[in-house]
Amino acid sequence: MFQLLIVDDEASVVDSLADTLPWREIGISAVFKAYSGSEALEVLKTNTIDIMMTDIRMPGMNGLELLALVRREWKWVKCILLSGHAEFSYAQEAIRHDAHEYLLKPVGDDEVLAKAGQLVAELRRERDENRAYERVVKAFQEHLPKLRGDLLADLLQGTKLSPDKLGHKLESLKIEMATDERFALLLCRLEDRLTELDFYSLSLMEYAVVNMAEELFEDEFRLWSCKDIHGYLVFLVTLRERRDSSPEQSELPAPPTQSAERPTEPAESRLQSIASQLQLGVTRYLKGSVSVLISRWGSFPFDIQRLYEEILLSMRRQVGHQSGLLIYVSDELERMPVHALQRLNEPPMLVHLLESGDFERTRDKLTGAWEELSSKWADSREHVTEAFFSIYSSFSSFAHKNGRHLTDMIGPLLSDVTGLTPIRSLESFQQWTFQSLELLQQCMESETRNDRENAVRKIKHFVEKHLVDDVSLQTIADSMYMHPVHVSRIFKLETGENLSDFVLRLKMEKAAVLLADPALKNYEVALRLGYQNPNYFIKVFKKYYSVTPQEFRQKLETVGEL
Repeated sequence: MFQLLIVDDEASVVDSLADTLPWREIGISAVFKAYSGSEALEVLKTNTIDIMMTDIRMPGMNGLELLALVRREWKWVKCILLSGHAEFSYAQEAIRHDAHEYLLKPVGDDEVLAKAGQLVAELRRERDENRAYERVVKAFQEHLPKLRGDLLADLLQGTKLSPDKLGHKLESLKIEMATDERFALLLCRLEDRLTELDFYSLSLMEYAVVNMAEELFEDEFRLWSCKDIHGYLVFLVTLRERRDSSPEQSELPAPPTQSAERPTEPAESRLQSIASQLQLGVTRYLKGSVSVLISRWGSFPFDIQRLYEEILLSMRRQVGHQSGLLIYVSDELERMPVHALQRLNEPPMLVHLLESGDFERTRDKLTGAWEELSSKWADSREHVTEAFFSIYSSFSSFAHKNGRHLTDMIGPLLSDVTGLTPIRSLESFQQWTFQSLELLQQCMESETRNDRENAVRKIKHFVEKHLVDDVSLQTIADSMYMHPVHVSRIFKLETGENLSDFVLRLKMEKAAVLLADPALKNYEVALRLGYQNPNYFIKVFKKYYSVTPQEFRQKLETVGEL
């Protein structure tokens, strides 16, 4: 329910409108009275007014002046202007001050109620929209930590985003990160009794560790956290601006570069010191232990995946099955003589692209993987074999999820891996890869066409069977267990004809056959075709054939006589 304020220097007008009209019927629960502009302002200051109805000509502050103040201080109030003068200048002023209605006295009660009712409906619509927006904002805020974590997890896995898209995501998720900003990664692995907890209890412990880390680091560092695909807690750590100017505390990392040079010693040592405090806090308060690994420093976002791979390598090599370790990661990864395939294993994964039916991006991914393989690992039999089986398994999985054998989709020659014929040379591997992909795509497109053809056959059969009954789009869609829009689209896509035109064509063709029987009256033909109104049938028939049913009969008789 809403509240109304009526303002006029004529008390009789105010009292009559306020006391005699059925305001509750249109959704107004309270009506306030004011006999001058100054009284109206006092009411507005002490009550929540939704609609104000004011006269224009009043002594002291007139209605337009009052409206201007209301627009400045109470922007949500809807305003109706009443005036006994029809001068256009008043209407212009009313429009300039965003009045919603302008009524000329004398005005009828029905008109006043109608205009006020329209504003009530508008207010309700605005409130509903505001509530919906507030619900969306609330849901977004509740899911913000997860959304931030998902973005970081994707970046760790090597997801590539354009600078503009990444910047937009960071801004929308309220993450304070700039291009080239210096960062380090901190990885925590929960150990001992914490690994034996059930999913719910483990989630609570992980939440507690993240909160503990944020409290310990907040004075000197910013944290951005996520849970990675291995179940580790990963924090992206950046330096906060120092709150004092002491020599030690004011030292910042070296200027941003593409390299991963370490920052000045105080920041690095503080990071290790606080990480050690985090370990002690987990032991003391959560009765468990964690191993913590700290990466080298890098430049955002260029070094994220590389530093993450280094930290995982150190976890495997230096931590293993031990627990409670604190390790600063060295540059082991750069010294490794052999590296893993990158393009093929970075997200989105090949099998996921296939499952989504995005063959264009699938082809782009395979092209990128092929370029990496041929430029870096052309002489490595192991890398070539790894790539082959990775692609082969993705193709096989895709086939099986579509209820088919890979052999049925790409043929026995391409699916046979006996002797690994496809990878006897890079050229044959490349040819096998893209030829197999092309056959997979053709097979799926063929199945899609077959599915559409089957659906259209069922639609036509239903229409022919129920032609004299209800053959509305909704009825057809219900019989197909499809959405009406989808039914309409696939019929148009497959036949080139609108479904409604198809139904009309069948009815008119049947009408022509029935009209050839002289024993049937026109109204009987109409009823047999499902038209309850014979006149409407005549109108439709004439629009389709350009003649009336009677004229059509006469033409048939003339042809018969000839």
